[in-house]
Amino acid sequence: MIENVSNELKKYFESKPVLSALLPIDMYLFFGCVILQFIMVFANLGGFISSLVYYLFFLSLLLCLANKNFFALMIGLGVKALTELIDFIKYLAKYEMFMWGYLFAILVYGFFAYMAFRKYSARSST
Repeated sequence: MIENVSNELKKYFESKPVLSALLPIDMYLFFGCVILQFIMVFANLGGFISSLVYYLFFLSLLLCLANKNFFALMIGLGVKALTELIDFIKYLAKYEMFMWGYLFAILVYGFFAYMAFRKYSARSST
């Protein structure tokens, strides 16, 4: 099922000139966004950079999905789940608040990282 979504997404991205130029660098863009998000857990890079990285993260996630790059999705979503876990622990320790949003994000990103791992391991074993 995800292959059908990936194929249609790739057809759509190839029809757009800007997005088709970004398809070959999907993994680098994705890892760059993930690394910057990990840095932003510990340091403030400003509102503009945060917003830019946030939107580029989801664009590069879709680019990786279109290219069926499940290895990059597995690593990137796993690190994203880790950053949400660090934020969850920081808020729990500092403010003694249980942040449901972070817990939900950990579960969602962790689940998608696990599904990407399963898809990657199924592809690499055949």
